[in-house]
Amino acid sequence: MAEFDKSKRRLTALKELDEVDASTTTDQPKQSVNGFQEIASSSIAEDIDDVDFPYENLVLEGGGSQGNAYIGAIMELERLNFLSKIRRFAGSSVGSLTAAYLAVGHGTSKFLSMIKDGPQFNDLLDAPCGKCSLVPNLFRYMGWHPGRTAYQSFGENIAEKLGDPNATFKDLYVKTGRELCVVVTNLTTMMEEYCHVKTTPNMPIRTAVRMSMSAPVVFVPVKRQYLGRTDLYIDGGVLCNYPVHCFDGWWLSMKPEDALLKKMQPLEDAAKLLTKKERFGMFNDKTFGMIIYSDYDSHVLATNPDLEAPIAPIPDTKLARAHEKIKQKRDLNCKQHRLVTDAMTQFLKVLDQNSIGDTTININAFKQVFNNNEEFTPDQARILFGEDMTVDEIFDSLDANSDGEIDFNELMSLAQNEGVGIQTHHIGTGRLDIKNVADYLTGIFSMLLLNVKRAFLEGHDIERTVLINTVYVKSMDFSPETEDLDFLVEQGRRGVRTFLKYHNKTAKEEAS
Repeated sequence: MAEFDKSKRRLTALKELDEVDASTTTDQPKQSVNGFQEIASSSIAEDIDDVDFPYENLVLEGGGSQGNAYIGAIMELERLNFLSKIRRFAGSSVGSLTAAYLAVGHGTSKFLSMIKDGPQFNDLLDAPCGKCSLVPNLFRYMGWHPGRTAYQSFGENIAEKLGDPNATFKDLYVKTGRELCVVVTNLTTMMEEYCHVKTTPNMPIRTAVRMSMSAPVVFVPVKRQYLGRTDLYIDGGVLCNYPVHCFDGWWLSMKPEDALLKKMQPLEDAAKLLTKKERFGMFNDKTFGMIIYSDYDSHVLATNPDLEAPIAPIPDTKLARAHEKIKQKRDLNCKQHRLVTDAMTQFLKVLDQNSIGDTTININAFKQVFNNNEEFTPDQARILFGEDMTVDEIFDSLDANSDGEIDFNELMSLAQNEGVGIQTHHIGTGRLDIKNVADYLTGIFSMLLLNVKRAFLEGHDIERTVLINTVYVKSMDFSPETEDLDFLVEQGRRGVRTFLKYHNKTAKEEAS
């Protein structure tokens, strides 16, 4: 009970110290989407028509509903006449859909029409009985939604440019000279695969895209029969959500000297030859990619601040308001954590000064700490131990074994309880409260995407990556308002402009 009372008093002290900051944070005015016109005259909108564009390969990360941000990026590339210079496209999950449509020849108009008229993600959920079919479909088909609507839609949009809904990777290459790589996860072999004119020339493009967008549980996985075996395919993002390396090395190179029959020799070394380092080891400076992240997962990115675009005004929408509440709580918790950390640091420092080399601290040395108000202030004491506790009571609460001495382990127990406990429970917006099955499934998929992003993003890849910050829109937010979509498009545009300006400036500095 004494420990509970102490914690309660300490939290009261923290709340009192935060009252002014809380009111200041809460009263901050919200920005409106109407602010775009004002931002258009700022530094982000400076003329960049004269920038160099040395890239031929574009790779898109998967990102669920955040993928709408790619539309703004595509608009900017198209406006600058850079999109037509790209000959090789790649993507995973929703990034594979965007990459496929770009590869077959679609541009801004197609993506804008999809925002206006659909289909959006929710339109592709085609289980006939809705939620009632979730459990039976999972047991019978290993997925909730059949995905036929998505498959049909993919085919129709591909046929608009190639004349055949079942156009293959080879058809695309022969008719346009462009290459497409769609990354899928082979659940049977537990490996990612790279569908491409070199590896799967006769596979219909829409089949590969359907595989790559087969989010586990949400969609029925795709079965493929090949060489007398049946393999099961799911979302490419499960193992490789950002395949920026796919055009590195020789694996997808169409050069005669990189033919598979030549490279896969001798066959007894096949296991070594098929490692990622062996296949994709040579860096390709003609490749650039795009990744999408939000405030909920930005902590996994070791980004270059110069590549981070200014944030557009946040609209007043349901998603944005929910994010603002979380952000306010996070900011207050971060401040509380800093206060506790500073207080703990000073407490240990003054204790060390009064221990005179002893390994333990007695009550007399302990009292000296609280008499030194200049280095360990009364406010810091209140933060750590709460209100109305005497020095003797504090000493007794720390002296776990009641031997009249406080040792190192007992002090570290205090540090653990006061510091790490707060950090674990409160710090960071990436926290997800699991309250139901839907939250559980969303959490699993979000966790996979988050950690795959970290696993496949090498240090040098940041420099060739457009960073698109969706701020408050997460990958599984599939019911955005019009203002949310406008915000995503603007963020995509800003990301591309910042990327191009950064590399143009860097190139000029290196040349001078």
